Amino acid sequence: MEILTRPCGPGDERALSLVAQATILETYAGITNGDDLITYVNEELTAGDFARMLTSDRVRAWLSETTVGKCPVGYAVAVSDEGPKLFSSFELKRLYIFYRFHGMRIGKRLMEDVLAFARQENSGKIWLQVHEANHHAIEFYKRFGFVQQGVDLFRAGDNSYRVLTLALTL
Repeated sequence: MEILTRPCGPGDERALSLVAQATILETYAGITNGDDLITYVNEELTAGDFARMLTSDRVRAWLSETTVGKCPVGYAVAVSDEGPKLFSSFELKRLYIFYRFHGMRIGKRLMEDVLAFARQENSGKIWLQVHEANHHAIEFYKRFGFVQQGVDLFRAGDNSYRVLTLALTL
């Protein structure tokens, strides 16, 4: 099966919302509270949320989809930090792929697209937060040179969850 990765634009909000909600549930089911997950995806990952993101100069998104049928299977979102120059540093807000497609180098392609964008923008730093129990993702980011910078709490629904802050200096 062939998978293509491409930049997103207006019109991609429904596909982004669907893959975002589904991959969050798939990734964190059994690790976090189900009600918290449902609340989070319904409040933060709607098509309307992505439509607003895609019109912002401070956000870039990429979508991975099958070549046959153009079905979304993964995505990434970068959000510029505040400052006079867009994307001089930014948060890799999301990078998720359906588990069924792990091992197909889709995550690597998405990360390579994010890193190419960072080089194009002369970014100095990329940072992200990852749930401390998401060992697969932590190892993935470390392979790209991200190092732990701290620990924080991430609010989802009624609870807070420990996340690691990782950063990559470019």
